[in-house]
Amino acid sequence: MTTPRPARRRCAFGSGAGWPVVVTIPARNEADRIVACLDAAALALRGRGGLVVAVNGSQDDTFERARRWFEATGAAGVLLDDHGGVAGGVGAARRRAVEAGLARLAPAAVVMTTDADSTVFPDWVDANLDALRQADLVCGTVLPDPAEFARLPTIIAGRGAIEGEYTALTIALRTLVDPVPHDPAPTHNSEPGASLAFRMALYDDVGGMPAIPEGEDRTFAARADLRGWRLRHSAEARVSTSCRLRGRTPGGMARALSARITEADPAVDAGLETAAATLHRARLRRHLRELQVDPDASAAALAQARNALTALPRRRLRLSDLHRELPELAAAVQALRPAEGRLTA
Repeated sequence: MTTPRPARRRCAFGSGAGWPVVVTIPARNEADRIVACLDAAALALRGRGGLVVAVNGSQDDTFERARRWFEATGAAGVLLDDHGGVAGGVGAARRRAVEAGLARLAPAAVVMTTDADSTVFPDWVDANLDALRQADLVCGTVLPDPAEFARLPTIIAGRGAIEGEYTALTIALRTLVDPVPHDPAPTHNSEPGASLAFRMALYDDVGGMPAIPEGEDRTFAARADLRGWRLRHSAEARVSTSCRLRGRTPGGMARALSARITEADPAVDAGLETAAATLHRARLRRHLRELQVDPDASAAALAQARNALTALPRRRLRLSDLHRELPELAAAVQALRPAEGRLTA
């Protein structure tokens, strides 16, 4: 007779306290990738902390492979298993992973997040720690696994070209309207759960990781930005992620890649907006930022500025929208270029 699998399990490994860094990893049906993920994270940590893996609703042996890895390597960490899954999907799993590591953290410890289908670069922890000297939340760069990307249909790269151009113009416009000293070039336009780094003061202030099944990373970063925490979009904190076409979250990278193959007019990155909305949002962000550093700004003025920014609606653009909006966005960037040292924003 088969012994029933417990609904919830927890295993602890290695050093019990004082971690200066913790790397948190949600995992669901990642038996084939979890060991490579843990190997890469341990290499980047170099013994400076621990790892927390939150296995959530897996039907494969992700938990068992992760447990064998901890036992074989002697790495410090915590391994969780919610067999039935927790409500809130990946956002809830990230939140549970952070909570599971709290008791082991040193004062002012750094929390980092990645994904089980990703491998961090060897200097990833160092790059995050370096960026946190001038910022409060580091949003790293997620790169497609080069071998897997090479096997994808060429239509993906072709369709991605205009999205890349539009993203570059979006960043240029934001930089012209709302230059941010703690987010210098090279910067990017993403806040990926596969590469975030922060301290618990920020985490607690924004209410923790949102327990939602998708978009928890972008929502978390947006809340931090609204609260005046300094965001850095780092090109140095790098992660390589899988290019599979069937993913574990409803709105993740796998879904986006699949849509670019199968749909006539696929949705593009959720951070992209029309030219007019991009300009309007950048101006609202600049206004809020100015109030946040103004000692005479009232609480009412700050609340009004935050509300204006959060109330600005977002409409998910499609590939056809980018083709239509690209000339207008390019013209807006050109019009904002400094003329004799003056901005026209």
